[in-house]
Amino acid sequence: MHEKLEKEALWQFGGYGFLVAVTMVMMFPIYWVVVASTLPQSAIFAGGAGELPRLIPGSNFLTNAEALAARPEVDFYRSMLNSLVIAVVYTGLALLFCSMGGFALAKYDFKYKRALFMGILGTLLLPTNLLVIPLFLLVSNMGLSNSYWAVILPWAAYPLGIFFMKQAMQSIPDSLLEAARMDGASEFQLYYRVVLPSMKSSLAALAVILFLFQWNLFLWPLVVLREGKYTIPVAISKIMSNDMIAYDQLMVASAMAIVPMFVVFILLQRHFVNGILGGAVKE
Repeated sequence: MHEKLEKEALWQFGGYGFLVAVTMVMMFPIYWVVVASTLPQSAIFAGGAGELPRLIPGSNFLTNAEALAARPEVDFYRSMLNSLVIAVVYTGLALLFCSMGGFALAKYDFKYKRALFMGILGTLLLPTNLLVIPLFLLVSNMGLSNSYWAVILPWAAYPLGIFFMKQAMQSIPDSLLEAARMDGASEFQLYYRVVLPSMKSSLAALAVILFLFQWNLFLWPLVVLREGKYTIPVAISKIMSNDMIAYDQLMVASAMAIVPMFVVFILLQRHFVNGILGGAVKE
């Protein structure tokens, strides 16, 4: 019995050690970007081929950040504000549409419901590049080009979000909804007062997914936005488009782009895990 416990403890220790090692390997590029953002350009690639990069932070972060702000081809900090506004508004709007769509598909029976759901899932198979031209023509005809709404609206009813909320809302007992109806609740009150409070973890998990999706979106903002409205990924691409890339400034920009994603994930981490488990496929 004692030997069995020791063997189990050894396997558990080895498993945790393996997970820690994998985590360190995955986090190392992020750590190096943060360290490189504090170094002058001459020190970033000071080592020769085959040598480890410098892993100790320097003191040049503010200098690099000031040089980044002075770049004439792109206003990086304005781009960061643009990304923040777009991502926050998009996340709120997409949560509304996805939760409503998921509620309808999970708790209502109507004609062609299955066909509609299959159509929504089918859009997940389409590459984003295939949608650029028709969406651009649609946005142009609506007069929304070079605006925040041009980036927000085309992805507001996110198919993956609708699928996720449908699967999560299937866990709500029908008897709970019927009891609320008997108490005189309208369909909107069912959604607002019964369904949404029961879905807090799933909504938080979806909020993380939606925020990261919009924050990292590159091709569509590049197509519909112009200078002054650029988002973070487009601004970083402009920094990299010069013949002589200022890697110190590029690393500062990359490090700053990472921060909001970490903040959102850390704040919603517990809800994210619970929501992912709650939104797992049940069919």
